[in-house]
Amino acid sequence: MTQFTLVQLSDTHLSASRPYFQFNYEMVVEALADLAPDHIVITGDLGLNGPDDIADVAFAARQFGRLGAPWSAVPGNHDLGLVPFEGGLHQPITEARHAAYLAAIGADRFLQDLGDWRLIGLNSQLLGSGLAAEAEQHTWLAATLAETTRPVAMFLHYPLFLDDPADPTPSHNAVHPEPRAAILGLIEASPHVKLVASGHLHEERRVERDGVTYHWAPATSFITTDGNHGGVATTGFLVHRFDGETFTTERHSARWMINHDIASWGNTQPHGYYEIVKRPYPSVA
Repeated sequence: MTQFTLVQLSDTHLSASRPYFQFNYEMVVEALADLAPDHIVITGDLGLNGPDDIADVAFAARQFGRLGAPWSAVPGNHDLGLVPFEGGLHQPITEARHAAYLAAIGADRFLQDLGDWRLIGLNSQLLGSGLAAEAEQHTWLAATLAETTRPVAMFLHYPLFLDDPADPTPSHNAVHPEPRAAILGLIEASPHVKLVASGHLHEERRVERDGVTYHWAPATSFITTDGNHGGVATTGFLVHRFDGETFTTERHSARWMINHDIASWGNTQPHGYYEIVKRPYPSVA
C-alpha cells in the first residue's frame, strides 16, 4: 500500500493588478511549507476576473509555482465564464474564452496516477455549454474510467448537485441537470469512483451517496454569508490523506487567514463582484 497527501485548494481568486485576496494566499503558502503535500489540486476560480482579464489566470499559474509541490488545476466560472441557462447570464463561456484559458494554463482537465489512485480533473464549465470540447471531454472521461482498476478521485469546480441529484432546476450553484445526469451515469457505472471533490460555493460540506464521497472545499479567498448552502462557510483548504485504497479528509485553516465576507458586494444585479473586480486597485502613495 502507498501513502500520499494531496492538498485541495479552491477559489483562490488571484490577481496581480487587484490583489484583494493575496494575503490569504500567502498564509496558504506558509502552511503548505509545513504540510509538505505530495500533490496539490486547485479546483477552479484560480483568477479574480479571468473571463475579461486572462492575465489574472496567468498570474495565478505563476503563484501556484510557489507552492512547493507538483500541482494540477481545473477552471471555474471566474476563469473562463458561466454556463448559459434561462435564469440569466453574465460572462458566458465562449470558444474564445476557452482558448485563452488553455493558452494561459495549458490544459483544462487532467489525469494523474498517484500511489494506488487515479486522479481525474474535469472542466465543469463545459458541462451544458454546447461547445465542441464538452463532447470531447465526456468521451475522454468515459474511456478513462472504463480502463482503470484503481480507485478514482475526481475533481471539478462546480459541485455535481446540492442536495438532490435529481433536482431539475438549473442554477449557477451546481452542474446543470442534463449534463449532471450524464456524469453521474458514468460514476454509477464505475465501481472505482470513491471521491468527487469540488469548490465554487466557498463552503465545506461532505455527503456520502451510493459509496461515493462528495466533498466541497472551502475557498482560500473569501466567504459569502448571503448564499449558505448547508456547509461551513470559512476560509481554508482540504487535506486528503490516501493510504492504499482508503482516504481521510480534513479541513485546514491556515493561521491568520481572514474570513473576508463579500455578502455586501451583492447589492446589485448582476452581483457586485463582476463590477468591483474591473475597477483599478487603489494605489497608496
